[in-house]
Amino acid sequence: MAANDDAQHHTFLKGAAPDEPAAEAGPGATTTTAMPQNVTTTEGMSQERSTESSAPSEDVEKEMDNEKPHDEEMGPAAEEHKQDGDVPKRSKGKVAVIMLALCMAVFLAALDVTIITTALPTISEHFHSASGYTWIGSAFLLANSASIPSWGKISDIFGRKPMLLMANIIFMVGSLVAALSNSIGMLIAARAIQGIGGGGLVILANITIGDLFSLRERGAYYGMIGAVWAIASAIGPIIGGVFTEKVSWRW
Repeated sequence: MAANDDAQHHTFLKGAAPDEPAAEAGPGATTTTAMPQNVTTTEGMSQERSTESSAPSEDVEKEMDNEKPHDEEMGPAAEEHKQDGDVPKRSKGKVAVIMLALCMAVFLAALDVTIITTALPTISEHFHSASGYTWIGSAFLLANSASIPSWGKISDIFGRKPMLLMANIIFMVGSLVAALSNSIGMLIAARAIQGIGGGGLVILANITIGDLFSLRERGAYYGMIGAVWAIASAIGPIIGGVFTEKVSWRW
């Protein structure tokens, strides 16, 4: 019995050994287990990284806040300046010369669309063609429309001024061949050449205005081009009838 009591007492002491620090600390104390050292180090590194990553974002936000008042002060003028870019200022004399040249080019192309309408009966009678005359006007418009995209792309490569001069030359050659034509087929081909040159004149005039003037000023100059087109369309049949009756349809 004594041996059994000693063994139980020894077992009780072993089970109570881990609670000795709590007993020494007092009845209300609690034990805390120490965290491993690597966990504390990892948490410190993560906090440093989050602090470093948040610092640049705060700087960017401050810079944006500083820039906002400046943009608001500038207002629409700043946005328009960004869209227009650096457009050089020109004197009124230079602008007048530029617009006169462009309006004359558009006037010739627009006039050639309607000037032929009143001369068609005389041309048909001259060449004894009852059906070929329908292609005299259609050939010009078809070639005009088909050549416009090509003129725009070529002018991007070689420049506006050389291509505008080239369009004038092609238009003049087509007009000369049409005046000297001796058959209805030759006249239709000449009208197609005229249409190619006329398409270049019309589209390059509009592109040139877009290149030379700012966004605010373009509307006025495009209005001038539209007015020239309207005038040419109105007086074209009258001029064509006068030339056909008084001079010759070849003019």
